[in-house]
Amino acid sequence: MRAVTIEAKAALDPIPDVVKSRSDAPAESHAKVVAIHRPDPKRAPVIDTALTPIWQKIITNENAVAVAHELIKPGESFTLTDDQKIAVDAICERLAAGEFEFLLKAPTGSGKTEVMFRVAVTEALRSGGYVCVVAPTRDLVRQDCTYLRDRLEGTGLGVGEVHGGISPGERRAMLDGLQNGSIKFVVGSAMMIANAPLWDVLDRSALTIIDDVNAFDEREHLRLLEDLDCPLLFASATPQELQRFLERVGAFNNTISMRAMPFDNPPTTVHRVTGVWGEPAAEQLAHAEALIRDHLERKSRIFVIARTRGDVPKLAARLESTYKIPVQQLRGDMADSAEHKKRNRRSGVTVYGTSTRVEEMAAFRDGAPAILAATNLVGSGLDIPAADLIVITDSDAFGESEIEQLIGRVGRRSRASDAVLLVETTFEKNPSRAMGASGRAQTFMPRGMRSNSLKFRRR
Repeated sequence: MRAVTIEAKAALDPIPDVVKSRSDAPAESHAKVVAIHRPDPKRAPVIDTALTPIWQKIITNENAVAVAHELIKPGESFTLTDDQKIAVDAICERLAAGEFEFLLKAPTGSGKTEVMFRVAVTEALRSGGYVCVVAPTRDLVRQDCTYLRDRLEGTGLGVGEVHGGISPGERRAMLDGLQNGSIKFVVGSAMMIANAPLWDVLDRSALTIIDDVNAFDEREHLRLLEDLDCPLLFASATPQELQRFLERVGAFNNTISMRAMPFDNPPTTVHRVTGVWGEPAAEQLAHAEALIRDHLERKSRIFVIARTRGDVPKLAARLESTYKIPVQQLRGDMADSAEHKKRNRRSGVTVYGTSTRVEEMAAFRDGAPAILAATNLVGSGLDIPAADLIVITDSDAFGESEIEQLIGRVGRRSRASDAVLLVETTFEKNPSRAMGASGRAQTFMPRGMRSNSLKFRRR
């Protein structure tokens, strides 16, 4: 457990050497962070959220967002589940009592983002400080920013955004907002953990929330969190995979669990379809053709997941030629935004494609029907309205938590949803599920078969 007391939080701790060694930030960035207000270590009591004008405005905004996203009907009120209420109250009360490490265990689709939002707002208002949310991907950072901004509109509580796709000017504006108090929430990618000035932003926060902690690298990111002197809330659907780390930081034994789903949605029907050993990803789509056509007729949005970046354009080409509609793509080596593309061009970095991830995701959200060919990037918390089908090629290559996260991207509305897992198509299964006694990944190639013994023709 991190040896942290409330009094220790008031003192400025040194930035870890491993973070300093990676930082090339200018000195003025460090100076701005040092000037940022630290919350008073004397904790204030929990605020009755129902009595404040800010919370009344937030509730009005939440109802408007819920109607726009077809979560409730006009005239209905958005309400928390019992599990959500219990989780919010438990975390806020323990924060007020001086506890520092928490684990929010919640299955995909159970509404943990709403719990994190309510805890963040309560803590920011009560402490007078700001709250940080760290997400594993830039796409999830943007989604979380939109989530907060939609609900905080008109409250005077600003939201800052930090990731590799923003400009230096936008980053300076975020630091200025923290310094003058206009920004109360910072949503950032893993660069906040590895960059010295941004690491110090986390260290000075009233609370730092690590969304989807399983998606972070243990050596590059998680071990650096142990040096932070701010309260930490980890969110995970499958925390047992990181049990040793969570026990070491003291969060695993302070778990708040959620089980109930916020809406009475029909469960996603999972279809396990056996393919052919070594079958290329594009060829595997034929096994899911009936379901794909059915969901296109329903005007659904469809995810098609590839094992590798190289398979994404092949899947997109096959889908476009078969179903005669444009197919968006999402992979890690695409430019994040126009600013990101410009920066890469100046530095000579080659990126995939001519469009940006922001443009591709916007086209997918706006289309109905629509298809997105992507890597497992979409598994990190993306919420797309009316996404009712996911097809996962080479599904044996993914870990159990990845599969659970991917399936959780569909079936969040009252419409029926399906997930197709194409199995027995790869020679190697994910090591997290296929370790032998020696610790080496087991091969699942049939006995006596060579990897080049199967040849496939285009259908």
